[in-house]
Amino acid sequence: MVAAAAGLQSVAGQRVTVFDTHEPSGQYYRIPAIAQLPSGRLLAIADDRHGSDYDIGGNWGIDIVGKVSDDGGSTWSEPLMIADGDGLRVDFHDSHGDAALAVDRESGRVLVMCASGKQGFLSSTLQDPICVGRYTSDDGGMTWTEDEVTREIYGLFGGFPEVNGLFFASGRICQSHLIKQGDYYRIYSAIDVPMGVGCLVLYSDDFGLSWHALGRPGARPTIQPWGDESKIEELPDGNVLLSCRSKQNATSGRLFNIYDYKTHAWGAMAVSNDSLSGTYSEHCSCNGELLIVPVRRNSDGRHVHLALQSVPRGKGRQCVSIYYKPLLDASDYDEPADFSWGWTPYQVTDRYSAYSTMIATLDGNIAFFYEDVNDNVSPTAYDLLFQQLTIDNITGGRYSAIIQQ
Repeated sequence: MVAAAAGLQSVAGQRVTVFDTHEPSGQYYRIPAIAQLPSGRLLAIADDRHGSDYDIGGNWGIDIVGKVSDDGGSTWSEPLMIADGDGLRVDFHDSHGDAALAVDRESGRVLVMCASGKQGFLSSTLQDPICVGRYTSDDGGMTWTEDEVTREIYGLFGGFPEVNGLFFASGRICQSHLIKQGDYYRIYSAIDVPMGVGCLVLYSDDFGLSWHALGRPGARPTIQPWGDESKIEELPDGNVLLSCRSKQNATSGRLFNIYDYKTHAWGAMAVSNDSLSGTYSEHCSCNGELLIVPVRRNSDGRHVHLALQSVPRGKGRQCVSIYYKPLLDASDYDEPADFSWGWTPYQVTDRYSAYSTMIATLDGNIAFFYEDVNDNVSPTAYDLLFQQLTIDNITGGRYSAIIQQ
């Protein structure tokens, strides 16, 4: 399966092409997701789009495929089929894409929630909706069990007919380090709904078997009509941080909010788009990844946390970067407005680039997986590239990783 032996590590910063788009033959890969199994194996997932790079509804027969690496991302296996779209334009099985991915840190069970079917998101209605798929694996992604859960997910918002289309935000599903009910630690995911509704957040205490609205079904953590695609991360105190892409104006940046378990409510949405200290992006509407990791401040050895937010920050979809912000104590993350400022960018690529995701690996590094034009001619024909980055590298030596035991 994988060319190199397990246990070897990739060179930090080395770019490795995991999925190679070939535009002349109509072979397009989009929408990265990545996770690490308890064994250390990496699992990378993407949409395999045939004929064009269009989403579900404008393209048929989209598959979700994966590759694995046992050497820290230096080499990758041949593609593994996760969700096979039949392209018949009939039902749930037509296409699958926009995978949201989690691996349970104790059992190693793998979960993918995805968009499915023949109906496009923008054309979705309650009578003919974009569908929802759930795929699980108990052997590290080699084989998968399929379930359609469209009715169950839409049913959470039965009293809100404006939620007539939805899909789970692609990339990383957040798993709590603090809240455990039964066999699993809680997981969180944002779901994307029609423009004007905002965004919604779900949680599950049985690793995706059933889902519930965080707060209440009518909770709206972003003010309409600005917010849509979002990402979720757990704060050090167990509260929930939401980062949402904005269509507010040309310098859209990110929208932040916090769900507080003491008040059982979302706070006041904050905007982060300052060109000097915000999560700035220019003429760009694109999702990225949100991550909080424990680090050591190298100036004095103090243990703190570091928030990371990836986003293209060039004009349009180019120059994917990682913003970082130190969280020194609770006063740095006790309200959404704390995330409006204090960010410093680290640029990953200077090329046309779009969606990105990242995880903290078992060795303390950041596994970064993103769309980049690489050697293609078209500015939207993305290869999916992997880089292993260090916290020292991202922060210019200001912080170093703390390896979690």
